[in-house]
Amino acid sequence: MSANEARSVFTLAHLSDIHLSPLPKVKRHQLLSKRLLGYVNWHRGRKFVHRRDVLDLLTRDVKVRGPDHIAVTGDLTNLGLPQEFPPAAEWLRQLGAPDEVTAIPGNHDAYVRLHPDKTTAHWRPFMEANEAGHALYETPPGGFPFVRRFGDIALIALSSAVPTAPFVAAGWLGETQRRALADVLDRLGREGLFRVVLIHHPPLPGQAGWRRGLRDAREVRGVLRDHGAELVLHGHNHEQSVLDCETAGGPAIVVGVPSASEAVDGRVPAARYNEYAIERAGNGWCVEMTGRAATLDGQVWECEKRVLRSR
Repeated sequence: MSANEARSVFTLAHLSDIHLSPLPKVKRHQLLSKRLLGYVNWHRGRKFVHRRDVLDLLTRDVKVRGPDHIAVTGDLTNLGLPQEFPPAAEWLRQLGAPDEVTAIPGNHDAYVRLHPDKTTAHWRPFMEANEAGHALYETPPGGFPFVRRFGDIALIALSSAVPTAPFVAAGWLGETQRRALADVLDRLGREGLFRVVLIHHPPLPGQAGWRRGLRDAREVRGVLRDHGAELVLHGHNHEQSVLDCETAGGPAIVVGVPSASEAVDGRVPAARYNEYAIERAGNGWCVEMTGRAATLDGQVWECEKRVLRSR
């Protein structure tokens, strides 16, 4: 759908925490960092639960359902190795064209500090404003936030991905990005658009501990409270969650989605993505969420259907 084309219902699919496997061959010198711990953890357990066949199953299901747009909120890689980013870019292209898919990085994509030209530059077509979004808001030099507009729907993409010490998976937006977020939320709000904020880490205080949480979650909640948003989508915790965040314009619905590749024996569902049907209703909005989950025997089923906003 073009940026200026109107539709009564806009469907948005949300996937996160891809952890694309298999892990490529690692050079010895690349493990002289935090990656050594991650490499050990991968081979001791994570490679058995982040399964490519499960991810491919959900990917096929998304493509068959054909949403208007797809959002991927980070952790496409495992160790942030330069050789992990081209395969992740190829997976994004399989999911859809750059104007159909929006991606942001997660903490695993920033495992250590690397020059962007060697890493997320491979995803650049999926991580930049479209023409309609750029007309509303010029992306700052750091690349975030960027805006993509599709009719009455606007996606505001943030990056909470920063390098951290071993045993720490925390995130951070920082003052510059928070100020920009406040500005863009105001601008889009004045346009009467449905504002969807994309972030990897859970944005509200208390959603994750000190080692895993968003370090400036309190400040981010303040931005949302004062400037408004309709829907906030995140990953990171590998679990489904739905919370309200009060704002000046009414509650913002904050939804976390499980990993799209994680298949743990005994856990039903094995992996999941969410699809949102967004429709203008009078002076407000109606939003219905549908959960689509994988099973270990190769099926995808509708595990949840829930109205998040009725007006």
